[in-house]
Amino acid sequence: MADNNNILLVTDYENIAKEILEKLVLLRETDCITICNTRTIKKALTNSLYSIVILHEADSTEATLKLITNIKEAKADTEILLLLNKVNPSLILKAYDSGIFDYFTVDSDEYDILIKTINCFKIRTLKDISARNEKFLYQQGVIDSKTNLYQYKHLKEVFLEFADSLKIQNGIFVVLTLDDSTKTKISINRLASAIKSSIRQDDIAAVGKVGKYYIIIPNIDLDGAKGVISKIQDKMGNEFKVRAGLSKVGLNTFETLDKNANDSLTSAIQNDIMIASLDENIEMLNPWLEDEDSTTKKKDFKLFKTIFNNKLETIITPLFYRHQKDFENKLTNTQVSQYANDIESVFSLKNAVLHSELTIRYNGYAKFKIEIQHSGLDSAENTKMEIPLKDMNNKLLTSLLKQLKDEYKKTAYAKGNEDA
Repeated sequence: MADNNNILLVTDYENIAKEILEKLVLLRETDCITICNTRTIKKALTNSLYSIVILHEADSTEATLKLITNIKEAKADTEILLLLNKVNPSLILKAYDSGIFDYFTVDSDEYDILIKTINCFKIRTLKDISARNEKFLYQQGVIDSKTNLYQYKHLKEVFLEFADSLKIQNGIFVVLTLDDSTKTKISINRLASAIKSSIRQDDIAAVGKVGKYYIIIPNIDLDGAKGVISKIQDKMGNEFKVRAGLSKVGLNTFETLDKNANDSLTSAIQNDIMIASLDENIEMLNPWLEDEDSTTKKKDFKLFKTIFNNKLETIITPLFYRHQKDFENKLTNTQVSQYANDIESVFSLKNAVLHSELTIRYNGYAKFKIEIQHSGLDSAENTKMEIPLKDMNNKLLTSLLKQLKDEYKKTAYAKGNEDA
């Protein structure tokens, strides 16, 4: 028959047991204590309802740590309060690492023991509620049963509910995946395990389609987020490369964050680097935007921003998409990728010997900055130009994409590079 008491006191000394029982008399009427010695812990924990184990320290640090481990193995959901004869900093730190909740000494005041015991009950209740809620989430498919991470579609649905948190707004949105050269060598679930073991408890991780993972890291800057990704890479090992796109959360919608982070991921893949963030490419707006009296210039800025958005939506985005499909059919052994957003728009052609890119950036006012860059031996000269917003049209962009393709082909398919 199960022991209905909810506190187990473990000690080999009757005087210690008596003293602790006297100090815990202020607990709730429903709280009851069972006493056992160190030799009968396993039997006492079997088929029990204990929420808390008060463990009196053994004769040595090693013996005490072993008892903590034995308790956790016998009843993982039990919280441990370590009872010390006197404060021992070294033992306390090691005991925390082994899984205790808190500690007090045999000489501690009644209120100190009471407060720590009540807090222990509270954390145990919160854990029970969390475990129960998690079962509901698994049952409803909100948590993926294979990776134990949230499902992307549900993250998208509820993002608005917690996006008003200042910690979230001051955080980083991450899209993470394995490099294409790695995906065939390892289960994608290994990346999920590396993510779970590398993030904090208040970080939010979800699994998406085609091997992508999404992480929202609250209250962190880009450098801090890069550190988290590096930690994940270290756990994967150098053989299995990860690629990540980062975007500052701020007041952006989920759709904007998703696009910016995925475009950053595309940039990381294009440039064969671990992490990319388009937020780092945003150029500072002209100083006149900071002048509160420059009303006319602010109106001009809004006008030019409207023109830019129109060019992005009606010319750049559709032409990039259309030419990606066309170039994929016409260029062999070539990785064709592109993205277009209000930070930068990039069209990329890449093979084993050459990487060519067309990059279009809005300077924040009245012009586009355009570059065609080639990285590789014997590649064509790079091109740089600036044009007024009004000059961006289908004809001009089509000619730039043709120039990119022709210059890429000249080197990529030159003699000796045919099989590149």
